[in-house]
Amino acid sequence: MRLSYIGIILVLFTVTIIPFSHSYNNGVLVINFNATVDPGAVNFFNDAFKYAEQNSIKYVIIDMNTPGGYLDSMLSIVNYTAMAEQDNITVITYVPYGGMAASAGSYIAMASDYIFMANGTFIGPSTPIVEGGTQLEQQHVENAMLSLMISFAEKFHRNVSAVESMVLNNTAYTAQQAYSAGIINGIYSSMSGVLRYFNIQNSSLINVYPSGYDQFLSIISNPTVDGLLITLGMLMILLDLYHFTALLTVVGIITIMLGLWGAGLIDGNIFGIILLFIAGGLILIEVKAGHGIFMISGALLAVLGIYFLAQGIEYSPSVFGITSYILWGILIGVAIVSAIYLNWLRKTIKTEPKTGPEALIGTEGFAIDDLNPEGQINIDGIIWKARSENNDKIEKNSKVRVVGRDNLTLIVKKV
Repeated sequence: MRLSYIGIILVLFTVTIIPFSHSYNNGVLVINFNATVDPGAVNFFNDAFKYAEQNSIKYVIIDMNTPGGYLDSMLSIVNYTAMAEQDNITVITYVPYGGMAASAGSYIAMASDYIFMANGTFIGPSTPIVEGGTQLEQQHVENAMLSLMISFAEKFHRNVSAVESMVLNNTAYTAQQAYSAGIINGIYSSMSGVLRYFNIQNSSLINVYPSGYDQFLSIISNPTVDGLLITLGMLMILLDLYHFTALLTVVGIITIMLGLWGAGLIDGNIFGIILLFIAGGLILIEVKAGHGIFMISGALLAVLGIYFLAQGIEYSPSVFGITSYILWGILIGVAIVSAIYLNWLRKTIKTEPKTGPEALIGTEGFAIDDLNPEGQINIDGIIWKARSENNDKIEKNSKVRVVGRDNLTLIVKKV
């Protein structure tokens, strides 16, 4: 059995590793980019271009479908295309049917040597956004991105006026419009047309996709995700204070560290991080309070912290969308449910089990003789010594209820 496992491992090693150990001088590297422009994408492109350089690949095609993302990440990817030029690598962007080269993605496309699109696609709009920035900051970034886009257009002999409109007027072009305006080099329904354009249709295609680590970086490089990780980490630590285990505390600390790591990747606003930790402090105060108000207040403050965490980030388009708002609502909902649960749990812990005479308080029975004021009563077939509550006389066979006890004597009143 062990030998069969070893055989499977060797086969997988042969299939996945050995092909990449050869040089593909006549190959074409296809970067399948169907994601946002973020730190995960930066790592993905870095690995892809490094692979092309090490294997002397002369053509790199970016199969693009992106809604945009962080401008800092876009600039890093653009630098890779510039360095590829030094290695005599031709960079081509192809937008397949149903895809888009939107926002930050349009800059990456414009930095390519050639751009091709299929019908049913678009490129742009390209106006940058500074979340929470002043008018001066917005203008500063917009002018910088305009100059960058014009420099691409001039370098690759594209229509400067049309490109300016993408940045200043947030214009988007369909494939036909982009071709007519002189922004792209051609329209092809499939990548095979692009390969024929360069007479490389017989070359080997080496498809690369984002690794698990790239996707992980993409997930945590989001202010909403980072805020949720930090807040939920605090909540896990609080729950562990009630359940008296170490597991939730360890998971909570790891979750908080991941949130801080992600915030560092996007250079998150420090004020937002401070608000998130204040929110976590309010959640932990719930240990003493127990009524849920601090828990819910902490969740609301966490949402505000997430908003401020993104302030100052240069993005295209906006860093917040409908998904972010849904996650914010989920966070508040979790806080409300947790507050109710913790309130119940707190009461359960405080309630001490009652045994013996104490457990009889509230139960009913009947007097088996006159209580004047003491006598005997019967509760579920068991005889107990009893005394009337106010030393009143209670007649034999009268129905009585236990209201207290004095050592082993039950205090009762007539029903």
